[in-house]
Amino acid sequence: MFNQLFMPVLDKVHSVTMSEVRHNTQKERRIIDVLEPVMNQHRLVMDKKVIQKDFDSCQHLPPEQALRYQLMYQMTRLTADRGALTNDDRLDALAMACQYWVDAMAQDVEQRMVVRKEELMAAELNGLREQASMGFAVITGHQSEKAINLRW
Repeated sequence: MFNQLFMPVLDKVHSVTMSEVRHNTQKERRIIDVLEPVMNQHRLVMDKKVIQKDFDSCQHLPPEQALRYQLMYQMTRLTADRGALTNDDRLDALAMACQYWVDAMAQDVEQRMVVRKEELMAAELNGLREQASMGFAVITGHQSEKAINLRW
């Protein structure tokens, strides 16, 4: 419902797509399930400016209330208990961003290496064919599914 109401306003500023994300698991458990592997592998990188901006954005609030809204506070106080944090909006947004990139990067490394090697080989062959058309070399041959046969 919110998406349909917000899209006309958003289209006036910038044409983008928006997709709704729904979860049916406990919020704290879901956040931990996403962030724990990323953080254990030391793959979460933050610029110092992000942390400083997070801190500065809450300075207008009283100190005891400001802490609850800060990302670093939320990250260090999260447990699997329901309602562990009164405010977890910034941490939840970080978890959704991490989940997006985890899903986007979930590829078989071996398969991607083979594909990339084939792309590089095809690019090299195209370069050689272009050189041959300019009179630098003569290349004949064919490319099958498993091998490339060249004759100079």
